[in-house]
Amino acid sequence: MNYKLETIQCNICGADDTHKVTDKGQHSLPLNVVLCKACGLGYLNPRWDADGYLDFYKNQYDNYYRPDIKKEKKVSTKENPILSRLKERNLLGTDVKHILDIGSGAGDNLLDLGKAFPEAKLNAIEPSQESQVILKKNGIQVLSDDVNSNWDEALTDKFGVIIMRHVLEHFLDPLLALKRIRETLSDTGILYIAVPNNLNPIQSLEKSWFRVVHTYYFNKYSLANILRLAGLEEIEIVEGDRHNNGEVFLMARRSKEIVKPNISQDHYTEQRAVFERVQKEQSSLVYGLKNKISKVKRRFF
Repeated sequence: MNYKLETIQCNICGADDTHKVTDKGQHSLPLNVVLCKACGLGYLNPRWDADGYLDFYKNQYDNYYRPDIKKEKKVSTKENPILSRLKERNLLGTDVKHILDIGSGAGDNLLDLGKAFPEAKLNAIEPSQESQVILKKNGIQVLSDDVNSNWDEALTDKFGVIIMRHVLEHFLDPLLALKRIRETLSDTGILYIAVPNNLNPIQSLEKSWFRVVHTYYFNKYSLANILRLAGLEEIEIVEGDRHNNGEVFLMARRSKEIVKPNISQDHYTEQRAVFERVQKEQSSLVYGLKNKISKVKRRFF
């Protein structure tokens, strides 16, 4: 994988002054995690260019992250976290006619939402070729394999629900993507986003949390700021719940005006302190011993 590298500026504040967090991540794939010293946004810099990422998602991603995608899945009886979270907050209307899942995978979340809204048309944006085959078999329309394409230009209907579960952190330009998504959201539509919470990393940073496919590292501050810049209004931002303690998720709608983001060096200081504390803990002999014991227990019990 000799993809070309590119350097970028902060997607939120445009600054180019960063602190290097690490160059070690999952699967030993090349990455360079940095924090913006002006606003605290985490991102990869340098990183693969757009062609490299698109090729990886189309041809390699499933091998690394969804190796069982071709296996027949058992029907799940577990509640869907997205549906549960929206219902608990009375954010699911009764007249949802069009639903979009960006980075849908094989479409599990879309199918669950389709049960709640049997008359709704289900749409997906998904680069994986294997996933696209499954989506089409289940009657889901694939609008594009790339969120950065012109998939929105041919649309005649707005979406009542748009889902981005663990997707925003994969984008090369999340602000531009959110601005485009805003224009496809209906006036009463709900945007749902969930990403890993970088103020509460619950996995090994080097072996799992930091990934070459995670081009951005969000927390509640950076999520609120990027929403405002995109013309979206947060309804609620939540740091973890019974479904997933390592997530930060939000519900948003179109805002009537652009709200100025809250850019603060305190956000950088707080995020850097979290990463450095966790790095120190995970480099200790005690942490390594606990990991080995945990693996043994999973194997034999």
